[in-house]
Amino acid sequence: MTVTERLVTLVEAEHAAVYAYGVLGARLDDAGRRIAVTAYDSHRARRDQLVAALQAAGVTAPAPLPSYDVAVADAPAALQLAVRLEAGLSVRWRDLVAGTDDQALRRLAVAGLQETAVRAAQWRRRAGVTPATVALPGTDTPS
Repeated sequence: MTVTERLVTLVEAEHAAVYAYGVLGARLDDAGRRIAVTAYDSHRARRDQLVAALQAAGVTAPAPLPSYDVAVADAPAALQLAVRLEAGLSVRWRDLVAGTDDQALRRLAVAGLQETAVRAAQWRRRAGVTPATVALPGTDTPS
């Protein structure tokens, strides 16, 4: 997979995360909703950075889909979705860390991996998943 393909995949995943946090946040308590809003803002910012990187390379970034399959019926389902989102994005960011020699992109990817790993642990803890952390973020398989 090329660096450009990895960036496109990440943009697509970040589009999905932005959409999903808009849906799952409605099922959370006030504290969970605050975490979800922070995550939403972070994913929007990372998505915009990735779009800028693609544009700088002369590549048109993919547009978001009109909708995503992220229906959640209750708070436990919302927490599970948040864990899957962050764990899945950790994998994508890890792939970019390993797949680029560009130092600016690698710094962006490491920051994205760190953020998603921390958020995944946060959501696991809120969902009562034990252990809440994984030894090598980005290697856990989203459930």
